[in-house]
Parts: sequence; structure tokens; C-alpha cells
Amino acid sequence: MYEKWGVCIATRLVNDLGPLIAPASTELFVKLPITPRLKTGGSFITKAFYNTKRKTPYQNPYDEITDKVGVRLVVLLPTQISRVQAALEHCDLWDFSKDRDYEQEIAEKPYVFEYQSVHYVVRAKTDIDVDGTMVRKGTPCEVQIRTLLQHAHSELTHDTIYKPSVEKTPQMERAVSKAMALIEATSDYFEDVARLIEGLTSPSRKLTEELIHLYAERIGRAAEPTKVDGLLLEAFGSDEPAMDALRQFLDEKSYLAEHIAERAKTKILFRQPSILLVYKAVSEGWRQASAKWPLTPNELAPVFSDLGISRQ
Repeated sequence: MYEKWGVCIATRLVNDLGPLIAPASTELFVKLPITPRLKTGGSFITKAFYNTKRKTPYQNPYDEITDKVGVRLVVLLPTQISRVQAALEHCDLWDFSKDRDYEQEIAEKPYVFEYQSVHYVVRAKTDIDVDGTMVRKGTPCEVQIRTLLQHAHSELTHDTIYKPSVEKTPQMERAVSKAMALIEATSDYFEDVARLIEGLTSPSRKLTEELIHLYAERIGRAAEPTKVDGLLLEAFGSDEPAMDALRQFLDEKSYLAEHIAERAKTKILFRQPSILLVYKAVSEGWRQASAKWPLTPNELAPVFSDLGISRQ
């Protein structure tokens, strides 16, 4: 039951995160595979009966321990954590409580550098059938959201500093605090770089979003942008896209929509939203378009064919 509940949560989070980060893909946004992890029997028993961190023993360990299954989402930047939080907090399958928020901890203890992560406990709102297994109402799962740097710090230190397997020393704690301070500083630098990149790529991102919408409207299916779309956009896009002119072009050559839709069934090139720019560029001057074409020449041949242009 817990295993199925973890898979259900991971799947739903990925699906709900998609629209919040579009046109980016969740495969690129989430930096590590989201694989639910079950607490092993030995680990569970140790936490239930030999937990030295608790001031009072568990009265009912099985019900009180909420991380019998856990899901972890790792992103690149601290500002991206809020996107995952939005997906989690607006899902109708579960209730949630926030058990740890590193930003709040920093505000309360600004001079302390220690383990960072956002922790939620989500519980099924009702009995849920997950692939033939009934997940009972109230079944918990711990969800951790952290950055790649926070995850690296946790992987290095968490089992020794925050768990009773190794006796910590002042030197060890000092070294860990310095590492955490460096991670915070590095995260700030990463955010600065991301803002600079965002400023430079914002026009092309806006154009991509408009092309995705236009592609779905005219071709009748969702675009599937990949790195190829970036190559096409770099070659045939502009900082001031004339979308009205592109719409007019597609109106005048309305037959192209059917050709593109048919080719998109078998060729990923024709699922790229920027392919619309390619058709317009070839129509306006095939020699210039051929000179800009960033892929192998044969890939451009279907566009010429659809437009009835001969290169002889």
C-alpha cells in the first residue's frame, strides 16, 4: 500500500508540475529521478524504539512515524522550489502539512548554517484505489523538496551529523556549517546567473510560447519542443516576431496545416513549433532559408515539397 501511495504521489506531482514550468519539461526541471523510497524494517524499528533525538517515546510508532514511504524532488535553484510547492499544495488527492521550511528556519536563526530542505507530510484525503491496491484514508508520505546543492550536502552529512550512527565532534560540526554557508553563497551566485540568462533568453522564450499556442491552434495537436526547436528558433526567429504575419501566411496557405499534421505523426521535426517559421522563411526565399538551415539538407526537402518549390 505504501509503495503504491508513493508512486501515486510522484506521478501526480510530475503531472501537475508540467503546466507550472511549461514550456520547460519536467525531465529537465527535476534533476534526479523521483523514486519513492520505503523505510526498511530495520530502519523503521530503530526509529520507533531507539530514537535518541526524541524527548518522549512514541506511543504508537506505526501511526506516528510519517516517513514509512518518502518522495524526494530535487531541482537546481532555490527559487524553483516554490513551483513544486504549488503543485503539491493544490492537489486534491491529499491533505498536507509543512513539517520543515528552511527559509523560515533561516529567518529565525540567520547566523546558523545547517541542513536545509522543505519537508511536507501528505495524507490521502479518502480511500484511493491505486492500480488495484486500496490506499487507506490518512495514509502518510513524506515529501522532501530541495536543490541539487542541498541534496549533495545531505548525502554527505545527514547520516553522521543528524543521525546517531556516528558521534559528531565540534570540528565536524564546524566543517559542516562552513560547507552549508558555501552552498548558500553558491546558490545565490547560481540565481544571479539564472537571472542574467533569463534576461537574454526572455524574447525567444516568449516567441516559443506564442508558437506553441499557434501550432496547437492550427495543426490540431500539441507541439513537442526539443533542442531541435531551439536550433530552428535561433536560425529563423527574431527578437520582434511578426506573429500577425505568420498567422496571415498560414491563412493564405491553409493546406499546410494538414501536411504538417500528417508529417508530425512520424517525424519529430514537424512537432517543433518553430517549424511554422521555417515554412514561412522558405516561402519567402528558399535560397536564404537553405543557407540558414541548421540541420542536414535532406530534412528540409519535405518543406519544399509541401510548398511546391523546386530547387532546380
